[in-house]
Amino acid sequence: MGNTGFIMVDDFKTPDIYRRELTRMEAAMREQIEWLKDWHLYVFSNTGDEQEEFENIAEFPFKAWYGGLPQELFAESPIFVALGFNLESMQTLANQFVRVFQESGHFPEAEYGDFMDSVSKFNDLVFKLMRESLNQVAHVDDLTGVGNETGMRAHISAERERVRRTNQQACVALAELGEYTVPDEDGLELDPDVKVSRSEVISRFAQTVEEMLRPYDQLYRIDNDDFVLCLPYTDTDVANLVVNRLHAALVGGGLGMEDGTKVELVLRFGIAPIGADDEVEDVMEHAREAVELARANALLDVVAWYVS
Repeated sequence: MGNTGFIMVDDFKTPDIYRRELTRMEAAMREQIEWLKDWHLYVFSNTGDEQEEFENIAEFPFKAWYGGLPQELFAESPIFVALGFNLESMQTLANQFVRVFQESGHFPEAEYGDFMDSVSKFNDLVFKLMRESLNQVAHVDDLTGVGNETGMRAHISAERERVRRTNQQACVALAELGEYTVPDEDGLELDPDVKVSRSEVISRFAQTVEEMLRPYDQLYRIDNDDFVLCLPYTDTDVANLVVNRLHAALVGGGLGMEDGTKVELVLRFGIAPIGADDEVEDVMEHAREAVELARANALLDVVAWYVS
């Protein structure tokens, strides 16, 4: 399966789910700030005899958010993991400060400093997780969950730098998803009783291609019906083989929908190398030229652009 980063790797991990959890994270952060205010009011307004009152505010409200759905959504993020350790440490330091304060009757500056250092680190980790998540969502296509054009441009630029640095090769393949039909069981004529929407076909196409890609390849949706495959460590000849196998599987065998319906696709690919001095626009222009050649040639659905 293609590499999709730490998000959007299964059906429930959609951009909408992430946006919802980011909103809930912000709400949990506000509750945590209110908790910190109440904690300070308790510490500085009491003499240390109100243990029961302290126990009512001892547990961090942010933990309720952290221990829920985010455990699945953000589990692969090192920042999220570090945040979990920080929460436990911050809780321990807060309790330790209060215990020393109550037992000694004197303000323990060292314990308070340690606690506030952990609060500062907590704030930093939360905002880093927010930025990381927003960046991920900004690079993901809402309908399919694969990368979008913004992510594709960043990936091609990174591949160009790798090509320049290591003298290895890389390619892109622009996929143009054309018309589709749903034949009857004999495959002879259209089945009027089966309705498959364009969005369903696009989503299923993206999911199927992702499952067929090599682990280091990446799929992006850049327009309604256009997708781009980024193929690292791949020269044009190998890309031709990879894409032709993909085309044969999708067109020859049909696109299998979740309910078992087979959809016949019109699908064309244009392959272009990523040169060490190429801008993203250059690479994409070469891939579009290759697709246009495929569109003009009834015998070829996969065309590669070669450096002349």
